[in-house]
Amino acid sequence: MADNTEPAITEAIVSYDGIFKGMYDESLRKLFHEGRKLLSVGEWKQGKATFSQALENAASVEKDRKTLTLILSEINRYEKYKIHPGTETVETISWETVTSRKLCRLDESIFELPQSIFFLDIGKPGQLNHVRLLGRKILSDLWIKFKIPEIHCSFVTADMILGVYQDERVSESNVTVFYNPMTNPEKLYIMDKIRKSNGNEAELIFPFSLLRETTRKEHCSPPEGWIIDDAFAIMLGCGEDRIRQYTIEFLKSTNLSKPKLYDPACSTGVFLSTLKKAFPDSYTIGQDLSAQMAAISRERVDEVHCGNAMNPLIEAGTADAVFIRFLNSEVVKTKEAEELLQALLLTVKNGGYIVTFGHTPVLLSSSNFKMLEDFEYKQSVGVAVEESGIFQYYVIQKCNS
Repeated sequence: MADNTEPAITEAIVSYDGIFKGMYDESLRKLFHEGRKLLSVGEWKQGKATFSQALENAASVEKDRKTLTLILSEINRYEKYKIHPGTETVETISWETVTSRKLCRLDESIFELPQSIFFLDIGKPGQLNHVRLLGRKILSDLWIKFKIPEIHCSFVTADMILGVYQDERVSESNVTVFYNPMTNPEKLYIMDKIRKSNGNEAELIFPFSLLRETTRKEHCSPPEGWIIDDAFAIMLGCGEDRIRQYTIEFLKSTNLSKPKLYDPACSTGVFLSTLKKAFPDSYTIGQDLSAQMAAISRERVDEVHCGNAMNPLIEAGTADAVFIRFLNSEVVKTKEAEELLQALLLTVKNGGYIVTFGHTPVLLSSSNFKMLEDFEYKQSVGVAVEESGIFQYYVIQKCNS
């Protein structure tokens, strides 16, 4: 999608009951579009004023009023926490100094953006060098550039780190987390340290699920899969470029020969087709719950099946690499994520890999993967070196029997 071009709000996108942030009322859409356009060229004062005007006009449109209120809050957060270019890092961090600072608290409604709160673990838990940091996502650079309609994406930068985690509370309506604040130079030091270690002994954990206010149950996709059209296909594909490029480098590091690559929720097939271009000798197999998505992906993938990933339609023990991109917030529920992982373990051959990531937070953590028999836990995060940021990227390898 080109910059400054927002997709139409089609029936398919409207049917997506997630954190999509657009305008459903046509009279507000022009102001919303103009506000985003101003932000994309750096005109933040005018952009905020435009969103404020849209909010005034949305008095009788509850859904759009809530969205605009949330977006204005996120713009303010971005301005407050964004680290300005040229900010220098520190040479080291005194954790004693950091933890002596006065505690701060972060409050988040469990019905809005609790899934944007994360823990960043540095070092191995239980060891002296381990520290748990608290973070909270800010506006995605891809949203600001008109690449995606969701305000947050998978990418985590130094701006999003808040400080050293101390305590938490979960009530019937809110998540509250307490932390010792860190300075911007200290935050940059942390991200630089992760980058230099290539993500070794670091993990991003998203502990809080998004709940529906009406039912108090986790958000998830409809049982029959999503409706898909061109606009929705673009939305689903955007924001994955960093992960695709990292996956290409990951596969190069494995030295797999003519690998069989399996994606049990292949969506429109773009992810597998990207890997196919990078590895022409590979054989790609896709599967999706949605018959419509399966039909679309057949134009891009060597072999495609329609069916629930709980029943993998691939011969057991034949995949060199399985890419699980849907054990994520708003896609499945946490219990389902655990069950789906178990079902998909059978698909990979000895020495093969299972890789788990996604555009929204992964509902599992390293603990889930480390408990698995016959698998070796390899890593938790991927590193985008040129952009100095990280994202969840869990890798396990099946042990040779």
